Amino acid sequence: MNHRPFTPGVRAADAEEFVYSHGRLLERRRINLLLHGGGLDGVLAALGAYRNPDGGFGHGLEPDVRSPHSEPLSTLAALDLLASWDLADHPWVRSALEWAAAASAVDGSVPFVTEASLEWPHAPWVQPTDGGSHLTYGFAAAARLTGFAGGWAEAAADWCRARLSPDSAVGSALPSRELPAYEAKYAVRFLASEGIGDPLAHPVLAELGARLRADGALRVVGGAEDERIHAIDLLHNPWALPFPTDLPGRLAPGEVLTRDRDWLAAGQRPDGGWTVDWPAWSPAQGLEWRGLRTVEALEILAR
Repeated sequence: MNHRPFTPGVRAADAEEFVYSHGRLLERRRINLLLHGGGLDGVLAALGAYRNPDGGFGHGLEPDVRSPHSEPLSTLAALDLLASWDLADHPWVRSALEWAAAASAVDGSVPFVTEASLEWPHAPWVQPTDGGSHLTYGFAAAARLTGFAGGWAEAAADWCRARLSPDSAVGSALPSRELPAYEAKYAVRFLASEGIGDPLAHPVLAELGARLRADGALRVVGGAEDERIHAIDLLHNPWALPFPTDLPGRLAPGEVLTRDRDWLAAGQRPDGGWTVDWPAWSPAQGLEWRGLRTVEALEILAR
């Protein structure tokens, strides 16, 4: 296997061998596209196996939900992949957003998991939320960035704005605007899609920047002991977002991002793959996340 030059210290050949030994077909297609410029037909064929006739995606595309039904987690993952391949205008994007609109609540918010999938194997932390979930930020951003207009898109965006407003009943329930780590990740994406000017002029982003400058990473409350959202993950996004080019420096100082890059590169294990910092609740789920994280780590370091 021949490889182009890669990030110093990263063993791309070992990563590829790990993915081909342990990863899903989708990740094998993705790493071939990343390292060798393989065609889009292969990744689309692999992704299409997870697509349902209703336009959504399921079948364990997001490894923590093993249900065949279309799910918000899997559908948003599919949207991100299509965007990362510069296919934001692909027909599957529109049909996925139409599915999200149909699955949403009256207020436009999208659930974390559907009731139908709770009868299938899923991670113990995948449970219904009281009201809409943080995934709504991701769907609302995708709708705005692709020009998907309509009543649902407007309602979803309004839900996100209300959630992030300290003057709202929902927003005021979040002390000092300290968004939970995963909510912060998707909130950054939504705010970017809003096309705001100075990122730190928004109170949520100002507070988030202060947390990153102080701690360098956001602890996942209620997650595994060492589970964190690092700045390099927070700022990695497959969509072309209209934030100022100095966003990374405004939210996290250069030394934080440099440290994160070194931390991510050093996370490659002796077997060539990366791992995640949350538990494996089944052997298949654990390996699938490792293959997925390995490809994702290479994509981040390549940027």
